[in-house]
Amino acid sequence: MDHRLGWSGNRRGILNPSDLENGWSSLSPSTAHGELSGVRAPNMPAQAGVWVARDEAGRSHLIVELPQNVEPLAQRTTKGLEVATRELRIGGRPPATYIDLCCVELAHQKTFTAVACDIANAIVVSPLDPRGAVVRSLERWRSFWAADLLGLSREEALGLFGELWFMLRWMGPVTKTIVESWQGPLGARHDFQRETASIEAKAATASSRGVVHEISNLDQLDDPETGSLYLFSLQVADDALAANTLPVLIDRVYSDLSADEDAQRIFRERLASARYSPAHAERYTRKLRIIREELYRIEGSFPRLTRSTFRGGLPAGIQEVSYSLDLAACAPWRIASAPSDPRVDFLR
Repeated sequence: MDHRLGWSGNRRGILNPSDLENGWSSLSPSTAHGELSGVRAPNMPAQAGVWVARDEAGRSHLIVELPQNVEPLAQRTTKGLEVATRELRIGGRPPATYIDLCCVELAHQKTFTAVACDIANAIVVSPLDPRGAVVRSLERWRSFWAADLLGLSREEALGLFGELWFMLRWMGPVTKTIVESWQGPLGARHDFQRETASIEAKAATASSRGVVHEISNLDQLDDPETGSLYLFSLQVADDALAANTLPVLIDRVYSDLSADEDAQRIFRERLASARYSPAHAERYTRKLRIIREELYRIEGSFPRLTRSTFRGGLPAGIQEVSYSLDLAACAPWRIASAPSDPRVDFLR
């Protein structure tokens, strides 16, 4: 089939997501089956063979030209994304081989835009290897296609912030071993699990009633199978002048892992399991000032509810129990108020 793609030039530069969105918005859907209407991707160098296009159904495409004699990219379809290698004719140019990436579900448009932007900018850096740029970008974003499109609630985002703050400040610099110990996103009982120590991380905003953390079930503060259990408490306040946001912490973790691609992959998978997607990073720009951070060892008569609290099991008709923990009652179990305390060296 002769797939046609209209063409127009653009100025030199580097893309951001809004450039691509504007490019797609400027196009009308193709009027003929099997054809695409398109323009050269905005702000790209003239030698970069990248186009944005729309098909007859109005779906967004990113078109990447392949050099001659380069192995085609195997066709693949995942949730919301279709990738195929096709022969296209762009404007009056001779037919050539292109990678055609299509957003097949409107709900995934935001993620598709982020992926397309990543691919286009990677091609600017490596113009002689567009196929490799596509493959590497798709691998980087593979985990996030399954992330919940609704994103995180305000409280869930705060909880993730607390876990990453603990990872960076109290366990860092972050390594692959530390990322692998981050088990909370996978549904584990505790956020961080090691043979010798498990840590449950909690974050709360400043309140006149003090620091109160919500414990979601009877297993959350129950003893681990091996080692000791600790509770990390982070108290924050909204502050427009603060520099701490969830995307900033994520970037810092990536910086620590910059020399370890496998560790970065695991971290991406954990973020996706936590339902975070960088395509929606603008949702999580809440700026937070750190007021207090403390680590508690949970042992003895530490105030908590577990399944063993109810010797005969939960009362009939009660399916699950959650409760609020007031840290004012936990002072005797506090072991550190800063990561520099030598008593927490075991975390590293």
